[in-house]
Amino acid sequence: MPAPTPRAIAALLLQEEGRSLAVVLDDGERLLVHPEVAAEAGLRVGRLVTVTEIASLLRSEALQRARESAARCLGRRSRTRAEVRRRLVREGHDPPVVEEALDLLTRRGWLDDGELSRAWVRSRTGSRPMGPQRIAAELRRRGVEREVIGEALEGLDAGRELELALAAGREKAAHLRREEPREARRKLAAALRRRGFRWEAVARAVEALLPGEE
Repeated sequence: MPAPTPRAIAALLLQEEGRSLAVVLDDGERLLVHPEVAAEAGLRVGRLVTVTEIASLLRSEALQRARESAARCLGRRSRTRAEVRRRLVREGHDPPVVEEALDLLTRRGWLDDGELSRAWVRSRTGSRPMGPQRIAAELRRRGVEREVIGEALEGLDAGRELELALAAGREKAAHLRREEPREARRKLAAALRRRGFRWEAVARAVEALLPGEE
């Protein structure tokens, strides 16, 4: 079967206040692309384009649209790769194009699950600290890989976790001192567990804040 005959570009028309460019072919078909995509492809009136070139042009256009959508998403707040992926797929972008767009944004430093995770750990161990188990669960819900989460939590060793548990439980312990000691210790331990602290840190914090019989 002979290869399809190349078609000539009959006109290039700016659309949507310059945000898009209509590529009009000699048979009347129109392809709507981003001006940057057209410039990178070297499109000009009179140039012949093959079926393969048209397919490549349309893929470049799809990638450009996905990148723009991802950039708008990231412009509002920091997001994980998984969150941006879900957003783009929900908008109807083709999954392979989405992955290519995400890879490009990662190479440019716009997407960085490691940095986002480290920032999340810093924010969740501030004035009202959370424990590593809760922080890890929150990051998993946002789609961060376990290995990345583990690296972000490396600084939260047993000593640091105890410091945070003491800070998190100090105010509650003060309110519980009027209660029966055993019940007060149970409530404090439950509160610290809800905040994501592990049992060893919880036990040591309870003993320090509400000392008493076992």
